[in-house]
Amino acid sequence: MAAIDLAILGIVLEKAQSAYDIQKDVEAHHFSRWTGISTPSVYRKVRELEKKGYLRSGRVKGDRASDKAVYAITEEGRVYFRQLMDLHASQEIPIRFDFNMVVVNLSRLEKGDAMCLIRRLRENIEASRRRCAAYASEYADIPLSGRTIFEQQWMLCEALLDWLDTFEGQFRDEG
Repeated sequence: MAAIDLAILGIVLEKAQSAYDIQKDVEAHHFSRWTGISTPSVYRKVRELEKKGYLRSGRVKGDRASDKAVYAITEEGRVYFRQLMDLHASQEIPIRFDFNMVVVNLSRLEKGDAMCLIRRLRENIEASRRRCAAYASEYADIPLSGRTIFEQQWMLCEALLDWLDTFEGQFRDEG
């Protein structure tokens, strides 16, 4: 899961943080919306990155008088981060949608049932588009690199809705 490595190293590259703060940063950036990063995976991955020498931890006084581990990126971590950036920028972009399995199987249903699923698919894409627009508005003050992801996701929803218009007409007229 190189995406989670990239997310964590990028966060810690900005500033040293505890695993809890890294996890909160992941949530605040909505990384789970477009990656497979989950809260439990952040804690595991931080420990793994430290074990590999990409992060180092130090103890600092916590808010409630207990010490907490704060993680900083090492030189090896910076090199690994850069390698991951190069790797992901150089790869073909996989575009996979779970709903494509629904599309593939629509012809196996009664036409009315299939059309209901197409309508439901449209409603969900429209809801995603609205959510992206709301995020873009709500987080308008974040850096460009973050704002542009909301725009990308919104544009993707727009393209999917255009595609769905064409597909729905073809499906309705077929057979």
